[in-house]
Amino acid sequence: MNTASVLEYRYYIEVLTVIAAVIIAISSVDDLFVDVLYWYSRFFGNGRSKERSRLADRKFIDNIPEQAFAILTPAWREHEVIFSMLSSNSRLLRYSNYHFFVGVYRNDKRTAAEVKRAQELFSNVHMVTVERDGPTSKANCLNEIVSAVFHFEAKKKITFEGLIIHDAEDLIHPHELKLLNFMINKYEFIQLPVFSFTRPIRDFIGGIYMDEFAEHHTKDIVVRERIGAVIPCAGVSACFSRNAISLLADMNRGEVFRTKSFTEDYDIATRVHEMGMRTSFISNPVGYSIDINEDNGQPIVLAHDLPIATREFFPSELAAAYRQRARWLIGIIFQGIAEHGWRGGLATKYFLSRDRKSLFTNPTVIIGYFVLANLVLIELYLYYYGDGTPHPYRLLNSDYVIKLFLINLFFLVWRVIHRMYFTARIYGTTHGLMSAPRLIVASFVNFFATVRATRIYLTHRITGKPLKWDKTAHSYPFDLEGPAAAAAASQAGGRERRGRGTEAKEGWQDL
Repeated sequence: MNTASVLEYRYYIEVLTVIAAVIIAISSVDDLFVDVLYWYSRFFGNGRSKERSRLADRKFIDNIPEQAFAILTPAWREHEVIFSMLSSNSRLLRYSNYHFFVGVYRNDKRTAAEVKRAQELFSNVHMVTVERDGPTSKANCLNEIVSAVFHFEAKKKITFEGLIIHDAEDLIHPHELKLLNFMINKYEFIQLPVFSFTRPIRDFIGGIYMDEFAEHHTKDIVVRERIGAVIPCAGVSACFSRNAISLLADMNRGEVFRTKSFTEDYDIATRVHEMGMRTSFISNPVGYSIDINEDNGQPIVLAHDLPIATREFFPSELAAAYRQRARWLIGIIFQGIAEHGWRGGLATKYFLSRDRKSLFTNPTVIIGYFVLANLVLIELYLYYYGDGTPHPYRLLNSDYVIKLFLINLFFLVWRVIHRMYFTARIYGTTHGLMSAPRLIVASFVNFFATVRATRIYLTHRITGKPLKWDKTAHSYPFDLEGPAAAAAASQAGGRERRGRGTEAKEGWQDL
């Protein structure tokens, strides 16, 4: 390869570099706008409303008369976690007037057996058998559960004020139902924060979920609510009023959740917003938070004033992570555009564009890594094998391009600082610092997810091949092998340790 060919190739790399830099700059301005809105609201907002101030009074929300809630949990091959989830949460929740409804497929005998074990211990656990072979989709299973809830209400002559969605791997905050009990008569849809369990420092894949949910559920969704955009449903810690569920069922011929949607939670939140219902994202602390002991995997209480939030495990393997994210991208971007287009007010349209821009920004970031590596290799080649004469860049030496690079450098530093700040708020300084290198890992995971989602959806559109639900395997922080072990876990407590600068207790008596 001669020098002329290398220089010609370098020119095309320069062009690609400028294109990538422009796309990244535009996306970064968008991110900066949300950041500025967040900080402005935080420092110059009108302060807490009377309603939110009362929420901060733990004694007040504890003493409100309990209304009935139904917790909907779809389950397919969740035999390894469902008993632990049901038994632990049944003991931990500081609420009594609720029922678990677990959807189990008729060909999933092992999960059914574990749910029956829980029913022997807790009278408020009910198994809903889906009379078809699984898996279908989470939306289909949820629709079967909703139908069973309606029949249960008619049979018992009761009415649930709210229906809450939780997954089989969720550790529910003990005060969640207390908070929802206060707010359900004011809103048709309420979303509470969702955070990952603390993962080991070496777990880079699991760590990116810590970082992303910490920032998204303490900043981005807060801004969405403040400017009146649609509040996305996370599919966990999501509560719908009985009225909202009835209206959705009536409008869609009994199908509350659209069975063809890969992100039925995102879809239903969009439809609720389009119907003009009152919705809210509530980030409310009660003086303590929940997590797991990083040493033994047991649940702990932290004297850390964080929002009432569900904790759960997210994938720690590369393949599982990008497959899950591919499913999210198909539902949010491709199906979202097909089903909802760009309907809504200006604020909603803006956040729809933010939700969908990853289709372009995810590949662009990898292109940025690609051109950087090429420029370095080309410079090394010219240094060792060139003709010894200087070869200035044709584009990258431009004053405009240099200014663009400096602007992007500022945006990069700004983005890293924000990611570290929001991660550190939830998980401590060490994980806050680790969130910087995890940004690189996240960019590759998101790129693989984008490629997979695009391939799957284009194949679907070209061939007509139906989209297939791609289930994520679930884990749970501890394993309860039977009633005796469950009782022992429930009674453990009083042992203190230090965790990220806050007092932590194993067990749950002292909430």
